[in-house]
Amino acid sequence: MSLQITPSSDIRSARPLISLLAGRLTQSASPRLDASWLLGLSLGRDIAVQGHEDICLDVDACARLGALMARRMKGEPVSRLRGKREFWSHDFYLNEATLDPRADTECLVAAACAFAALKPQGARPAQILDLGTGSGCILLSLLLEQPDAKGVGTDIAALAIAQARANAAMLGVALRAAFHQTSWCDPIAGVFMPGLFDIITSNPPYIGSQALLSADVADYDPHHALFAGADGLDDYRTLLPRLPALMHRHARAFIEIGSTQKDAVSALAIESGLTVCGIELDFSGRDRCLILTHE
Repeated sequence: MSLQITPSSDIRSARPLISLLAGRLTQSASPRLDASWLLGLSLGRDIAVQGHEDICLDVDACARLGALMARRMKGEPVSRLRGKREFWSHDFYLNEATLDPRADTECLVAAACAFAALKPQGARPAQILDLGTGSGCILLSLLLEQPDAKGVGTDIAALAIAQARANAAMLGVALRAAFHQTSWCDPIAGVFMPGLFDIITSNPPYIGSQALLSADVADYDPHHALFAGADGLDDYRTLLPRLPALMHRHARAFIEIGSTQKDAVSALAIESGLTVCGIELDFSGRDRCLILTHE
């Protein structure tokens, strides 16, 4: 059943239209918020329209709204419709090769920032390595919090690297961020020098290959950034053994995990010569980030 929205030159309250749109977004966890965003986008505004606002929908706006509603009703997230996602209070542009940043990952950034704040006065500027950087949201958020730090981000996807570079330029940190297309930390001359990095971060794929995901994830996030073998641990098996050689003395690695994977990933870390020195919980109180050292 199609949604009929009639163009009008009259100014009308947004609230009834938001209610109408929300009533059609039955699979959304936040239908009114989604409807507010779609209405704003249809009006050419990258902002959610508030219910108390007065709006005027012409023919073109109605056409845009209908197209946006059709895409959202098929499961496409609002962030994909906007082409960007807010993370750590900054907007990060996305493309088909980048994972849509999750709020849960902000706990990793918070933990890394807390560690960086412990740096003794006069210590060298932090060197940060972000493995599987995607949009660059983790690395660039850390660079924005640490004005003297420098960072390297890697990703297997060329499109992701291009997007991360564009985001770095937009956020004004391009001179302190270098991005390289490679699988995790495969050798690149002059980049992965032994003992170079003070902070290593990664949000690797950690979903089992047989897991059933909602359409807004399965159909719109790149599968190479989601799935990691039958048990969801394949990328940890590749990644963790390579960290000790890259870590400066007293360095820390902040590795995102699935909420039920603490014991399994901790065991792999210990086998790799690392020590688990902390666990960070996400905003829902679930295990989300392992903190590792190699001393």
